[in-house]
Amino acid sequence: MEQKLYFYENFDIDVNGTSMPLIIWGLYIGIVLGVLGSIICRIYSSRIITALVKNGCTDEASAKTLSELALGNTYFIRRMLREDSSLRRAVMMSGDASSPVQAGKLKTFWYTKFLRDDLPVKTDFSNARFWLPEEKRPGAELRYQIEGHPVLSFIFAAAALFAVAMFANFAIPELLQMLDNFITTVKPESNIL
Repeated sequence: MEQKLYFYENFDIDVNGTSMPLIIWGLYIGIVLGVLGSIICRIYSSRIITALVKNGCTDEASAKTLSELALGNTYFIRRMLREDSSLRRAVMMSGDASSPVQAGKLKTFWYTKFLRDDLPVKTDFSNARFWLPEEKRPGAELRYQIEGHPVLSFIFAAAALFAVAMFANFAIPELLQMLDNFITTVKPESNIL
């Protein structure tokens, strides 16, 4: 099959080479990785909320550590329970689980001299106790629930995005050709203005 070549009078865009497909497939890969990251975050957030509800951690007296909740001390669990995560708006932490960060000279300089801020405090997740207040439980269960099967959702999203990328690979040069033809017909003949 012979490949159609596109030449535009009013645009300085080359869609005949590899740049346009490279941009389209780069966007496809980026969006698919974003969907994968979103699904992973949803799975781990749901595991945390489910474990807290199942173990009855509704107040500070009933708070439990990650090992007592059988969640493990994995990177993703720690990432979901950091101070700046959205999950921490619902999940509370009790106990003295903070310790100063062991910082090198560059990090100390960065925070004290450049940012003029204190060094961040690192959470000790082996001693931290977490709980979910009863008034925040319904909203957290609704927000962090997993609908259906996440692997099938990812496969469906990747396949649908693949179809969109294939269509865009064909449609964008054609749409630009139509726009170029329209501009050429509307453009005045004289260049007085």
